[in-house]
Amino acid sequence: MLVHDPAVVRRLCLYVDRFNPPYAGLIRNLISYCEKHGISLRSAVPSADHLKDFDIPENDNCDMAIVLGGDGTILRGMGYFKELNTPVLGVNAGHLGFLASAEQAGIKETITRIAEGNYYIDTTPVLRAEFPSEHAITAINDFSINRSMIGGILHFNLYINNNEVAHMAGDGLIISTPFGSTAYSLSCGGPILDPGLPAILVVPICPHSLSLRPLVVSDDSIISVEICDLRSTGPVVSADGSPSGTLRSGEVLKVTRGRGSCMSVRFHDEPGYYSRLGMKLGWGVRG
Repeated sequence: MLVHDPAVVRRLCLYVDRFNPPYAGLIRNLISYCEKHGISLRSAVPSADHLKDFDIPENDNCDMAIVLGGDGTILRGMGYFKELNTPVLGVNAGHLGFLASAEQAGIKETITRIAEGNYYIDTTPVLRAEFPSEHAITAINDFSINRSMIGGILHFNLYINNNEVAHMAGDGLIISTPFGSTAYSLSCGGPILDPGLPAILVVPICPHSLSLRPLVVSDDSIISVEICDLRSTGPVVSADGSPSGTLRSGEVLKVTRGRGSCMSVRFHDEPGYYSRLGMKLGWGVRG
């Protein structure tokens, strides 16, 4: 991770998810607090239809983006604003809120802080996946290769830097950043990695052999996944949970560290990564 100095926030762009937009009272409070601090609030283009009742102008040009929602919404917002090189402030209006820097109950103080420049920007690396067609996509958390529901068990070969590592059979594979190690890969038995580690995580999904374990490789590695013979439909490749393409027999997906990074807004007195990890995962409760 790299830390950058804050800039004065005069234009703030609001992103909400079409699947589960936050309640109206929270948005009205946000509008009021922004007006009080002289911040121009705009609507992100993908959220404009869901914010039309609040008379917020549609404009992606901003100093910072604010995302109201749960981890899935925050992740989608981070992916959208990464392409615009805009830092993202996640406000938890969902359940776990692991990616959030603030809670919805503290939205007033949060707006005051960014208006005063009392924050910093944290950057995290992204992954790049290249399809055989040379079409490329990026991910903040992870890429997953999941077998088709009608295709039976998936057989594939894993290569690291062009060296064959294993022939795998199972439901698929997850290739994750350290930032995403608390997401899908964790549920599949992968380890939690410090977000500052220069590493990439490779986790089998329901492998047919118990000897196949998660791998942690250097972030300058080239990870190649070659699909073997298929019974039917090929596997789906997803970026941060969003389906982005399929693979056929003999095709190879190549994953490397991507160019650029994702920027998150953080506050100096918010719980650190490990404190947040313990709180959000309930480790303080005796089992």
